[in-house]
Amino acid sequence: MKCIWFVLLVEVVSVVDSYRPLTNGGSYDVSLFSKKAKTKAEVGYMMCLPKVPDYVHATARPSNPSLPQKFNLTILEIKRGRFIVELERVDQPTGWDRMLITVDWFSYIGNGMVYQNLILWFPDAADRRTMNLNTASKYCNDNGGRLVDIVDKPMYDVVFNYSRQTIVYGSNGWVGIWLGSSYIPTTDTVTQSNGNPGYHGGWFPAYPDRRSGHETYTSLVLDIKPPSSTSTFHGMMNRTPTSGLTVTQLCSINLM
Repeated sequence: MKCIWFVLLVEVVSVVDSYRPLTNGGSYDVSLFSKKAKTKAEVGYMMCLPKVPDYVHATARPSNPSLPQKFNLTILEIKRGRFIVELERVDQPTGWDRMLITVDWFSYIGNGMVYQNLILWFPDAADRRTMNLNTASKYCNDNGGRLVDIVDKPMYDVVFNYSRQTIVYGSNGWVGIWLGSSYIPTTDTVTQSNGNPGYHGGWFPAYPDRRSGHETYTSLVLDIKPPSSTSTFHGMMNRTPTSGLTVTQLCSINLM
């Protein structure tokens, strides 16, 4: 009965707060042996989830840290109460005697996409409003995430294409998203919010803006046109953090 009530509670919260991604994580110990380097196993969440997760990430390790075995884990099937995995021993191409193996897992339920170790999602893909950098950052924080930092060209392509296909433009000919990275005009460098170098590319024509008097153009926004547009005027722009721009804000959260 407690589990039933827990499911009902989660489902109510999920409906009321449907724009937030629902994330869970945990560990599961499974006793396994194998005559070969690979074997399959079932891993339980050990909690009641409101639906089948949209994504599960997991790793495997000996429960006893002094043991030398190392494993790769591949998820074969995701179910509501458990997921099926294939374990492969990678330190040696052999099997192993019975032992406890700990599977650490992380699940995600929501309308978004997973890229490497990030969940990218729009709290509301049809919500177009005027925001400056601070209000956009607060918007993501209030929805359980943060602004997106673009690391490199492959990530830029993922963010741009996902945003372009997902945003509901209405009558707008373009929509922006504020990014978490910053730009320094005097040094022509892009820095992520964690201090690491960010992606310096994919610029809107004539950007980055390094004209005299524009030293305060230190914040980044990604200008996005609808899929029906053939315009080449899109991409990253550096703007002042106080600029009020029409945005449909994209947010991110780490998987683990």
